[in-house]
Amino acid sequence: MPPSRQLAAILFADIMGYTAMMQEEEHTAIALKEKFKNKLEAELALHGGRLIKFSGDGALCSFNSALEAVTAAVNTQLFLRTDPVVPVRMGIHQADIVMDDADIYGDGVNIASRFESMAVPGSILVSGKIIDDVKNHHEIQSVLLGKYVLKNVKEPVDVYAISNPGLEVPLKKKLEGKAALFVDHKKINNNRLRIAGVFFLVGFLAAATYAFLNPWMKKQRARTELIPAIQKLISENFQAPTAAFTMATEAEKYLSKDSVLQKLWPLLSTRVNLKTAPEGAEVWWKDYGQPDTAWQLAGTTPLRQVRFPRSYLRIEIRKPGYQRIEYAGPGLYWRLWKDSASALQLDKEGSLPEGMVRIPASETDIYIVGLEQSGPKYVPAFLIDKYEVTNKAFKVFVDAGGYNNPLYWKYPVDRSAFTDKTGKPGPANWEAGTYPDGQENFPVTGISWYEAAAYAAWAQKSLPTIYHWGRVAETSRTYNIVPLSNFNGKDAVPVGTTKGYSSFGLYDLAGNAREWCLNQRGDQHEQHYILGGGWNDPTYAFNDGYTAIATDRSVANGFRCIRTLPGDTTVTALSAPVEMAFRDYKKEKPVDDKTFEIYKQQFLYDKVPLDPKADTTITAEFWRAEAVSFETGYNKERMQAWVYLPKEAKPPYRVVLFFPGSGDIFQKAYKDHNIMNRFNFLLKNGYAVVRPIFKGTFERHDALKSDLPDETVFYRDHLVMWRKDIGRTIDYLETRKDLRADQLGYLGWSWGGYMGGIMPAIEPRIKAVVLNVGGMVMNKSLPEADQLNYLPHVTQPVLMLNGRHDMFFPVETSQMPMFNFLGTPAAHKKIIIYDAGHLVPVTEFMKETLAWFDQYLKP
Repeated sequence: MPPSRQLAAILFADIMGYTAMMQEEEHTAIALKEKFKNKLEAELALHGGRLIKFSGDGALCSFNSALEAVTAAVNTQLFLRTDPVVPVRMGIHQADIVMDDADIYGDGVNIASRFESMAVPGSILVSGKIIDDVKNHHEIQSVLLGKYVLKNVKEPVDVYAISNPGLEVPLKKKLEGKAALFVDHKKINNNRLRIAGVFFLVGFLAAATYAFLNPWMKKQRARTELIPAIQKLISENFQAPTAAFTMATEAEKYLSKDSVLQKLWPLLSTRVNLKTAPEGAEVWWKDYGQPDTAWQLAGTTPLRQVRFPRSYLRIEIRKPGYQRIEYAGPGLYWRLWKDSASALQLDKEGSLPEGMVRIPASETDIYIVGLEQSGPKYVPAFLIDKYEVTNKAFKVFVDAGGYNNPLYWKYPVDRSAFTDKTGKPGPANWEAGTYPDGQENFPVTGISWYEAAAYAAWAQKSLPTIYHWGRVAETSRTYNIVPLSNFNGKDAVPVGTTKGYSSFGLYDLAGNAREWCLNQRGDQHEQHYILGGGWNDPTYAFNDGYTAIATDRSVANGFRCIRTLPGDTTVTALSAPVEMAFRDYKKEKPVDDKTFEIYKQQFLYDKVPLDPKADTTITAEFWRAEAVSFETGYNKERMQAWVYLPKEAKPPYRVVLFFPGSGDIFQKAYKDHNIMNRFNFLLKNGYAVVRPIFKGTFERHDALKSDLPDETVFYRDHLVMWRKDIGRTIDYLETRKDLRADQLGYLGWSWGGYMGGIMPAIEPRIKAVVLNVGGMVMNKSLPEADQLNYLPHVTQPVLMLNGRHDMFFPVETSQMPMFNFLGTPAAHKKIIIYDAGHLVPVTEFMKETLAWFDQYLKP
């Protein structure tokens, strides 16, 4: 084909620093180049572009339309800004060029090349000719950076940056190091009188320009800096941090109607209605993890649809003459006040007993390992001590003859043993009837359950039941609370001096002193619950159910009191003995292989025809989801599975089966395709993901109420159905040519993490396993449904990702036993324990999961 001349939009792009990358980490560099090349080729196909050449890490392309060139460039850059980020620079110019089969030539090519070299990673620089063609297309946003003199180009050129959200806009000083800013010397007038005459005008214009440009610059900053930063924080965290809310609030001042920002708000905020009685109370908040930062005023009650961050907050409700309410939590009503139609009652100053806090009534679940099965229970409103009982307060009881007055000792015990180091009545660590010097505000410790109960009776209070204590402890926020609490291993500290408080502003529920509770453990009348852990305990003690002999006077044993309110008739029932589920996996042993083979028979199923049907399809930016239904093979039921397919990869795809958390049990319909941070990163990296709708979840909702195992046939039967749901889903995957069912991964999430200790033992078609928080539980099930008996038969490669502060799966009693029982060879199993709670850091989860599946699932 002879050379021809035509008008074209020319795009130059390259990976900045690619040579250095190749020298430092060749594998990563090649992977980044492939990501860049694949995306660029896909966009060229969509927008009628032509790849002239791809040389090294750079590409030269041409388009028939400036709009198509810019659109393809924007789409490519936004994709390359996702993890793993590819640092690509782009330049685009439109001009007449000479084109033949192998290359293109002309000044237009030179200008596009110069633009690309001036750009920074993540940016797109374009010429005025490009802007002339796209300026009426409002989806393309741009900003003029100035007029520059380019090497080997006769006339100065206007340089623009495409400024769509998510793209970088270079600072002028960065450009001036690569090209000269044009100055028109012909217009310089040397007439000093004229210069002097225009001084005032210049000053005036400068002020006017600043007044005009300052809001514009802030708007540009909001669009080009704040919104991308917000998106990054959301993508890197399971719960958007407060910083994202703060930046969004700032951005909204200048971009109140921006569609991108409006879509981000629900991901980082919640709207709250709050009434107080009386009205007129100020509501303040700050980030829980930053206690020394300034308070932010949300408004004055009544609040109507006021935004709050979704992150964990410290909240105070203040009104002169009334007791201040301290609260901590994500979402104001989550634990504080669930009935938004009625008003939150404020207590007048001095109307409550000194140092006590009102706790609203609630249906209370107990998130304490070994006691989860004990809830929920209805707990009426009550008062509780804000701080643990101090040495100073306990000495008043001692000095009042409390140890010798039988009225306070309602439970029979030999009191003669309850003496201090010198034989005087009092705690075990006192001397001569008093506490150590300087420790009047330390929690009283070294006391038995009987002594704590006697003090409570003397103070006209009582010890809390495990339900009262569980109502306020907030163990589900262990990750936030424990780092700010006293587990120093050295000694107790004065009450209220740590920064860690629970939902109701109660200090030291985690650590400092263990806290006696009223309930005894089951039929063991000498064993009583003592919760929260002490200064000399491991941090996971905050999450664990723990009991001690009622006469135990260990150095960390303390307490706080509650007072029930008139009309409360629940105390007797709530204080009844409670059995604690506990399993010592250091002593328990799984069944032998012969017995296991018998257990496996219950999971067999007939492979009846699937009769698959395509129900619906949903399309998003980088994935397509297909809802398919098929026969389960049991109870004449059909089930549905969602198959997510990546747009940016070519089939056949490796597949990951996703087993979700227990939240699915409480949902009636699968509507939420917000898969961010769960498995969207897998789709971006070319994997397909299948999400079965398991029996008892979503549209298949039944009488199942919990994911906790128990010793019932009902639970056993559900386990069998879940296995069949997985088997039938894989049977379906095997019918599709676009899916590599022979390269199948299992991704378990919380409940799915626990199930990852069972399902791979039964289903050999699973080739690799990643568990985002998995572990063993304290509850027993029938032997044929017991995870313990399946773990040794899980032999696939297993990666366990866990949190040190997990309130469901503690490290020593749950995580490590599971890891040790796995039958996987040592070289192919791995556990990483992060300084996190129940779910690990997002970026680590993504990085380690991808690396594991890339290693064990063949392309």
